[in-house]
Amino acid sequence: MKKFILIFGFISLFFNCLTAQDTLRLTLEECLQYAEAHNFSIQSANINISTSELNLKQAKLNIAPSVSASASQNVNFGNYEKSVGWGGNYGINAGMTLFNGLSNANKIKQSKLGVEQSELQLESNKNNIRVSVIQAFLSVMMNEELLNYQQKVLNSSNEQMEQGRQQLEVGQILESDYKMLQAQYTSDLYNIENTKNNIQSNYLTLKNLLSMDPSTKLSIVFPDSATLFKSLDLPSLQELIDRSTNYLPELKMSENDITSAEYDVKIQKANFYPTLSASAGISTGYNGSNLTSPNTGWGTQLWHGLGENIGLNLSIPIYQRGSVRNNVKLAEYRVEQLELEHKETEYQVNQDLQKSYLDVASAQNDFVAAEAKTDAYLANYKTYSMRFKYGSVTAVDLIQQQTNFLNQLNNYMQAKYSYVLRRKILDVYMGIPVKL
Repeated sequence: MKKFILIFGFISLFFNCLTAQDTLRLTLEECLQYAEAHNFSIQSANINISTSELNLKQAKLNIAPSVSASASQNVNFGNYEKSVGWGGNYGINAGMTLFNGLSNANKIKQSKLGVEQSELQLESNKNNIRVSVIQAFLSVMMNEELLNYQQKVLNSSNEQMEQGRQQLEVGQILESDYKMLQAQYTSDLYNIENTKNNIQSNYLTLKNLLSMDPSTKLSIVFPDSATLFKSLDLPSLQELIDRSTNYLPELKMSENDITSAEYDVKIQKANFYPTLSASAGISTGYNGSNLTSPNTGWGTQLWHGLGENIGLNLSIPIYQRGSVRNNVKLAEYRVEQLELEHKETEYQVNQDLQKSYLDVASAQNDFVAAEAKTDAYLANYKTYSMRFKYGSVTAVDLIQQQTNFLNQLNNYMQAKYSYVLRRKILDVYMGIPVKL
């Protein structure tokens, strides 16, 4: 009996764990980690890094000698004596560029820069995904919190409708007032349904950013409110600019574009210089018509026909119709253009950072003001609810105060989560791990 109870308990525990695992519960930090591991855009950027690393490997291998082998076999038919002859030639050749104006060396440096650019692009993609994930996560939080308030309002509307029914029965209010209370209850009910739909839409957006199957049951873990607002301390503007300019991938990528273009100039200038290469080879062959002689067998011919060669080749450019000079000039123009674009990028980033900082400060002010205003509207709504209960205000007055409160509640939610979003985006800009 005890054994049966133990087995039954184990089976129950297993199915309880399985049920608990049906819904994936993630904090914001876990959502960001999941996105970095599964998001399609980030995976594509990782493939680009592998491609750049392969290009670098090939650039390094281009310095190594090249080796090739050749073989030919032929058969000759003679019409006069009706004879048939055959023969063959075989060889191995190697070649290596000794000097080409340091073109290969500069291509290797440029390829290394290409790997770094791919890594920076990956970080830039991650930042874009981070911002989107934060926004989707906070949208779920906002609508979940709004839903909680709306359900309380619905309960209050239900009580008011019941009070109105009782007052209608004793003739304290008109039937039209009671119908307005019914209509308000229905409106509150549909507000809840709309918010639930918004929550589902927010979850779909979040799943898409995580590259997660839409059918997966996902639930977010809400942070502690006290911890949340402790993490919203605003740094100084100078700290924001200093940390962001040292971190933002876009600025480093812009600098690397200039360096890569400078390597292009050097690569083009290499065409002004002579190219020195070395070659070596070994070859042999045989003629089948000589095989009848005892001293000219197949193996003997191959051995005696064995020959080696080694040499240097110098190619000196004399006149190339101005193509090299023009290509160098075009590459130099490209450097100048990228330098201007880099200055423009620096200016735009600095301007965006200052604007984002001001937006956070404004959002913080809006949130504080909206919070105080919402408390006032809620207190006023509760007062009118109590007065309606004792028949001192009409249903119209009560519904107007409820509408004012709900409108202000929406404004408060928008202000609160807009402030949190804008503040957390600053962390992304500064390269600080985002937490709630």
